[in-house]
Amino acid sequence: MKDRILAEPAFGLGVLVWIVAATLFPYQLGMSNAPFLAFILYLTIAGHLLAVADALFNSATYRSFGDVAFQGLFWAIGLSIPAFAAFLIGASTAPVTVAFEDDLCRMAGFSHIEGHPEAALEEALEPTEGCETES
Repeated sequence: MKDRILAEPAFGLGVLVWIVAATLFPYQLGMSNAPFLAFILYLTIAGHLLAVADALFNSATYRSFGDVAFQGLFWAIGLSIPAFAAFLIGASTAPVTVAFEDDLCRMAGFSHIEGHPEAALEEALEPTEGCETES
């Protein structure tokens, strides 16, 4: 592998792109609580983009566009296991929505003071129906 990286510098960059595509982006999707369908769509797009990039650098190995599309399927399969693990880790470490709703409820309870200079915040920070305001 060391000889290939020295002979083909694009291979080293390709490995870096694959690692980022398999870990960082799925982790961000998980943290944003994206639906599983969005994750599947991401895998499909990423796999086919990696196949197109490989076809551009190694055009001799691809005879037609169908070969590129078929290779994109294999790239997506190769990305799927590490990407799924990163997606699950991101989804489990993302209590952002729950924490934000709790903070919003607390802020809304404090913002209902009449005559307060930030009276415009009162409407913006109305508590949701499931949120109980503290008096």
